[in-house]
Amino acid sequence: MARNTYKVDETLEQPFQVKHLLRASSYIKKWKKPMLIALVLSGLGGAFGYLAPMVIQYALDHAVPEKNTRMLLLLVSVLAAVYLVSVIFTTIRSRIMVHVSQEIIYDIRKDLFAHLQELPFRYYDDRPHGKILIRVVNYVNSVSDMLSNGLINIVLEGFNLIFITLFMFLVDVQLALVVMCGVPVLTVFMLWVKNKQRKAWQAVSNKNSNLNAYLQENIVGARITQIFAREKENQKTFEELSDDCRKTWNTAVRYSNLVWPGIDTISVFVRAAIFLFGLVFFGQGSKSLGTIVAVSSYASFFWQPIMNLGNIFNNFINNIAYLERIFETIDEPVDIQDKEGAVEMPPIRGRVTFDHVTFSYEEGTDVLQDVSFTVEPGESVALVGRPVPEKAPS
Repeated sequence: MARNTYKVDETLEQPFQVKHLLRASSYIKKWKKPMLIALVLSGLGGAFGYLAPMVIQYALDHAVPEKNTRMLLLLVSVLAAVYLVSVIFTTIRSRIMVHVSQEIIYDIRKDLFAHLQELPFRYYDDRPHGKILIRVVNYVNSVSDMLSNGLINIVLEGFNLIFITLFMFLVDVQLALVVMCGVPVLTVFMLWVKNKQRKAWQAVSNKNSNLNAYLQENIVGARITQIFAREKENQKTFEELSDDCRKTWNTAVRYSNLVWPGIDTISVFVRAAIFLFGLVFFGQGSKSLGTIVAVSSYASFFWQPIMNLGNIFNNFINNIAYLERIFETIDEPVDIQDKEGAVEMPPIRGRVTFDHVTFSYEEGTDVLQDVSFTVEPGESVALVGRPVPEKAPS
């Protein structure tokens, strides 16, 4: 391949495929037990938290109208206990996932570094070292969070969405259907922003790689830069590369930041529709205040996991480009490999033995024949003879 420099954007040999995700899942299989425990704890914590709107509904429809202070205090105690259990389970889950995330970082980085040791010199000649270094450090850090917290949060938020939908339909079917009307709008919006995000973050990956490559070259070659007085020229090039990073980053963040306000806007319209349909279209008095407030609360809960999934999706799109780079490096072919049954070389002392060696000068004088000696590590040998006489001036 042609030599890649800091001026050239890297191109992927193949587009991202689902098999890359399946391949990445091999790094989390060994941690499936603690991740399953974290998933169960998160599910229980979420289930306890979703009981809160029902408690509030009962308080507004019964305890408050009946002015039953004792029942109201009891419901407040239940509500506090529900939130406390949810916080405890969430904290334990967070501690587990921090440990799993660090272990995944270790496994990916170990495999990547081990493969880099086997690649031929041509691989390092064709690429700036900064572009190789960023794969082992920055990209692995970003991808590990996606493989640990990202995947488990997808499953968790999916369960949360199911629980919320069930609780919402148990409270009131008609108002729940009003909430569900916003889902098709959200689907169209997410499909539109998906392709924009992936292309934008691939561009960010390219520009960051170029900047790191140039930065590494200038740090290593600082003396050469000073010898040839290239400080101003190098500074100008660095500013151009940094400006490219800034522009691509702003473009990518612009698309990423559309996800949260887009989902939040849809959520606001849906919650407004709940009050509109509950108080006007379904007939005045057909829906109690407690029912409308409960469904509105579940609607906010309903859009929260969708918003979380949108953020996870956003992070997922950002890190797909990094995952592609990592697997591209791991799939780089190794030209020279050990044959089957190869054994490790014994420790080498570095001793050199000269046996029956003849040394002589050009004129044939001062000949040393059949010399045998050994040079140990750290030693030096000098063979000194009579200097060749200079010719007399004519």
